Amino acid sequence: MDNSEFQQEKETLHNVLEKYEDIMQFYNSRIDAIPQIYKDDTTMINNSIEMYSEKIRLMKRSIDKPYFARLDFSRDGEEKVEKLYIGKVGVMDEDNNNITIDWRAPISSMYYDSNIGRTSYKAPEGTCTGELLLKRQYDIENRKLKSFQDVDTVSNDELLKPYLSASADNRLKNIVSTIQHEQNSIIREPISKNIVIQGVAGSGKTTVALHRIAYLVYNYRDKIKPNQYLVIGPNKFFVNYISGVLPDLDVENVKQLTYEELCSDFSNEDISLIDEDKKLIMSISNEKSLQYEKLKVSMEFKEVLDKFLQEMKENIISEKGIIIKGYEVIPSNIIKEIYSSIEESNVYNDIKSKLDRTNLILAKYIDDNYDEIIAKVKEQYQRNIDKSSKDDSKNELDKLNFIEKEVKTGCKTNVKKYFSSLIPNIINVYIKFLTNINKYISLELYNNIKAKVQRNIVNIKARKVEFEDLSALIYLKCKILGVEPYEKYRQVAIDEAQDFGDFSFYALKCLLKNATFSIFGDLAQSIYQYRGIENWKEVVNNTFKDNCEMKYLLKSYRTTTEIMNSANNITNYIKLDVAKPVIRHGKNVKYIDYNNDDEQINTIKSILKQYKESEYKTVAVICKNEEEATFINEKLQNDNIKIKNITDSDTQYNGGICTITSYLAKGLEFDGVIVANASEEEYNSSKDIDMKLLYVSMTRPLHELNVLYKNNIVKPLKQEV
Repeated sequence: MDNSEFQQEKETLHNVLEKYEDIMQFYNSRIDAIPQIYKDDTTMINNSIEMYSEKIRLMKRSIDKPYFARLDFSRDGEEKVEKLYIGKVGVMDEDNNNITIDWRAPISSMYYDSNIGRTSYKAPEGTCTGELLLKRQYDIENRKLKSFQDVDTVSNDELLKPYLSASADNRLKNIVSTIQHEQNSIIREPISKNIVIQGVAGSGKTTVALHRIAYLVYNYRDKIKPNQYLVIGPNKFFVNYISGVLPDLDVENVKQLTYEELCSDFSNEDISLIDEDKKLIMSISNEKSLQYEKLKVSMEFKEVLDKFLQEMKENIISEKGIIIKGYEVIPSNIIKEIYSSIEESNVYNDIKSKLDRTNLILAKYIDDNYDEIIAKVKEQYQRNIDKSSKDDSKNELDKLNFIEKEVKTGCKTNVKKYFSSLIPNIINVYIKFLTNINKYISLELYNNIKAKVQRNIVNIKARKVEFEDLSALIYLKCKILGVEPYEKYRQVAIDEAQDFGDFSFYALKCLLKNATFSIFGDLAQSIYQYRGIENWKEVVNNTFKDNCEMKYLLKSYRTTTEIMNSANNITNYIKLDVAKPVIRHGKNVKYIDYNNDDEQINTIKSILKQYKESEYKTVAVICKNEEEATFINEKLQNDNIKIKNITDSDTQYNGGICTITSYLAKGLEFDGVIVANASEEEYNSSKDIDMKLLYVSMTRPLHELNVLYKNNIVKPLKQEV
């Protein structure tokens, strides 16, 4: 590194920092002046103060490292070479001169995608071409320049090493400076396209998903508000794990929910999810026992529901008409005729919208046919008079007079009450469907699942549902009540999507009909085989048809080469995509055998001591099931080791040592990992689900992995021992 050039870069950084301070001071002065400028216009005062305050907040957040790269770009047709400094946020001075360029800006894509030489980038006004003369990467900490280096592409593994060797609690915050070409192409896909991303463990699926949201929020800010984006995660623990990342990426007010929360929120039902642990354990021991669960997340179940819904649509109008004071004012056949005349369309594609339309047409019918309606009421009146006493006759006359006034005004109250009574409760509809499911499926299938259906109904009546029920509840409400206010969403990112069934995606698309989807998952980590998908092609074909593209992330950035190569023994064994590790070497994976529980606990204690000496901030002992995790946790606590046992009821993990199950560890990462009891007896190599659980466990560590086993290690790892 040339010393004079280093001094020039230090001077540039100094100037940028001074400009940051000047601009923040300018913004503060604007805030002070705003009340005088807008006088009594409180809305303008509040909006302007909020705008400038937000700019100051973002600048303060980024000032310690205002930029991480520089591009020298000679645009075709212009003599001046642009020096562009790229940072986490873009900053302009009061004269609209760029101080730093936001990493999400179109021109910044050259940093991630272009080599030195002829290049281009896509801008709103069209494709810009020119010559990329320099691409420089900076290491700046606490406003001080540590070093810089000129690069050709960002995918040089050497450049990634400082970031990949960092601890688990701060890696996501650094990703904007090391986004890889294949990641960048996914992040910058237009919002109009649905994409499904198959990514191996450690390929940055979660990171790319969140950065894609940040990119879209920035580039479509004039058309789409942040609250029109939605992130769906697999559980509350995972959602909380990622919730701190979006604000750091300059994104606020993006909704983040689990599938369960989305269903509960949409259906407006107070429901709770039945514990998944027992089902997962059952699927491991006897996959065939979960035929009913598999059915409920399949497109076959959607077709069965459609048969039920068709009958419901045809019979939604009551056999009773609109009754006022005991008189039939509007007979049922008139209402049915109007309802049947409304053809399904994009406007009237749910039962409620058809009923609302029927209500409107009926109002006109009443207005146009007043004489006829009253004549028929009078016929009823005459029959009642003939049967009535003198006192009753006066009462009937009062009723007739009341009805005449009601019809004159369109019977609004009674009509509204009538149609409101036709709108069913979704939980009750689902119970009715399950009670009569034998009408819509084969006798053989019904006999196989009958007992589970009955238990399911009992639980649902108590507002306890299974994950597999959520798709049906969402779909039923969409088809009966419509999707307002979920029409507002324009982009949905789903993480750990391999654990959703085909019907789950279809139901989501029905609910979020105006949104496009970015779906991230890994089939090698599809551990809920009774509700997860087997291949992405079905999702693409069933839900998105032609407007969807498959993309792949096959390079792993999380683990060392040694760890990834060991984990690849499992994916090779079950014939799934093998991850290509970044060339970052570390310690060899250690395989340690033990004879009994006490020996395993002592081994774990010894490894934890080594991890402490390595100053690891996040450490996990990963077990196959909750029973084993609880046992190990209690044993270690008895030895005065500070350790947390993470269960599916937990919402946070703040570092330190933890015990956790393999299925809860999915999507997380730790500095060091101990896999407990990876024996053939515990993880059956003939079962894909066991292999996937073990693969998840082995791909969680950033730096160090120890695998313990009793007697015989699981078959795919035998060659490692």
